[in-house]
Amino acid sequence: MKKDIAFFLLLLAGLSACGMTKDEPTNEVDQNASSVDFKAKETRTLSNLAKLEASVAAYIEAEKKIPPDLDSLIPRYLADIPTVELGLSKHRDNNDVKVYPAAVLRDGAIDGSQLKDSGRWGYVHNDRQVVIFVDCTHRTSGGSPWYQARGVF
Repeated sequence: MKKDIAFFLLLLAGLSACGMTKDEPTNEVDQNASSVDFKAKETRTLSNLAKLEASVAAYIEAEKKIPPDLDSLIPRYLADIPTVELGLSKHRDNNDVKVYPAAVLRDGAIDGSQLKDSGRWGYVHNDRQVVIFVDCTHRTSGGSPWYQARGVF
């Protein structure tokens, strides 16, 4: 019994010396699993973004005005605000919304230098356009900043 415990402790010490840590993938399988999880979160976020975009479009068509905020979509156009899942340690999964002033729009696009990088949904509108985006300056797997990503519908 003592030999088994000693062997286990020796094995554990050897694994620790190899640089195995809880936060870092330890082998190709772990790295692939981490990559798949990141991609799944990214896909869910883009799908949720598309739901938000479609709900805003339905609101505008029915109400003939731009919603002042995303909460105005609930419950008629959307059951609830979906979750942003970025898979980044800096941002936790959430369904919060950061409303920005129209000045964030420059030539019809989001001016990333004015963002708070909150990891929330971003919402901005003026009298001509509405933009829903992920308030994140980090990069998607495609290489572009999250705030430039659009839903897939």
